[in-house]
Parts: sequence; structure tokens; C-alpha cells
Amino acid sequence: MSRRDLAHVSTALWDLSGGKSGSGVAIADVDVAIGRGRDDMRTPLNLHSLYVEGLVEQLADGTWALTDDGVQRHHDDEGYAGR
Repeated sequence: MSRRDLAHVSTALWDLSGGKSGSGVAIADVDVAIGRGRDDMRTPLNLHSLYVEGLVEQLADGTWALTDDGVQRHHDDEGYAGR
């Protein structure tokens, strides 16, 4: 996934979790939030890059959540974008 796509996924996780770290979000919900439909033929979302950076974690129930670092990165990105 491109950096831009990863940013969209991160923003979707932020929006769907209410900006709280550790709040699980289903991949299907992220798909919808970034404009992927049910029968979308694109490669399934892979959050590995965000995981490796420590920005997301997969929870025991299979959902994904922002980490504290992921929440901070979102705040930093939003602050930079607002300049």
C-alpha cells in the first residue's frame, strides 16, 4: 500500500474508533470508510506496514486498533496539515 493509502486507513481507524487507542475496528468497516465496496476486487487491506511502525495492533477478536503511537501520529499529522 502507498503511504497515502496507509494515511487513509489510519484516518479511518481514527474516525471509527473515536480517536481512542485500543478500540477495535473491523477490517470490513475500514474498507467501507475508505470507499471499498463489498465486491471490491482490489487486494485485501494489509495493515502490516502500520503494525511494523507500531501504529496499529490486532486485537484478540481479530479487529484492529490504533496504538498510543498511532493516535499521536494522527495528532501530529493533523497539526502539520493545519499549518
